Amino acid sequence: MKTEHETVPNLLELLDEPDPSSYRRLLRDARTSHRCPVLLNDGALHRCGLPAVDEDPALVDLDPHTVLSEWWSGPCLPDCPCDEPLAAALPAPVGSQQDLSRHHATIASATRFARAAQGIARMGVVDAARPADVPLALRWSGMCNYRDRDLPRATAVLRSWEERFGAVVAFVGPDTLLLSVARPPRSVEECTSVAAEHFAFCPDQVDPQVELRTGPIPLSEYAESISGETLWRFWWD
Repeated sequence: MKTEHETVPNLLELLDEPDPSSYRRLLRDARTSHRCPVLLNDGALHRCGLPAVDEDPALVDLDPHTVLSEWWSGPCLPDCPCDEPLAAALPAPVGSQQDLSRHHATIASATRFARAAQGIARMGVVDAARPADVPLALRWSGMCNYRDRDLPRATAVLRSWEERFGAVVAFVGPDTLLLSVARPPRSVEECTSVAAEHFAFCPDQVDPQVELRTGPIPLSEYAESISGETLWRFWWD
């Protein structure tokens, strides 16, 4: 069932279940049509349409590494109880030198996610040119506990991951983002760098890949957990 949706900004329509073929077509054509698909649930709709901390569109064009460096919580103080104290500086960015955001592998990976989500998520069509722009277009408030993490800066980071790793914002929940990743990091160096970016982006996460974990996870252990991982999960308390 398809319905028009007017209460959330830029959400053009909702389908009760994702249609993988429509999802693939919409994702492939989003740059020109400005009709981008995303999976979501009803809880997410209640966290959209709220005023953002800072909606200056110019912030989207900021350097993503600069944004993440500002959000990086290192260095740990000498008396920090962490098993593995964080370094003073964010590692240098890694990833593909090729723009993977519209690569066929990126579209195929996200479409597989949409197929797996049939029966457990709805598909929204958003007035956005790419998946990385969807949270901003929806004025999503999932990061509201962190006032310095405004949506335009987050969009700059999400665009960078989309280009470097084919990491597509595939699902938006009330306080969760799921990214389908076509070309995840695999080497120790790559995984360590990306793990640090994840920690800077979403400091609330205990471990986005293992939901049952109850304690903090060291950066090196988290880096190992994302090696070859095709789904990145971010959760804000």
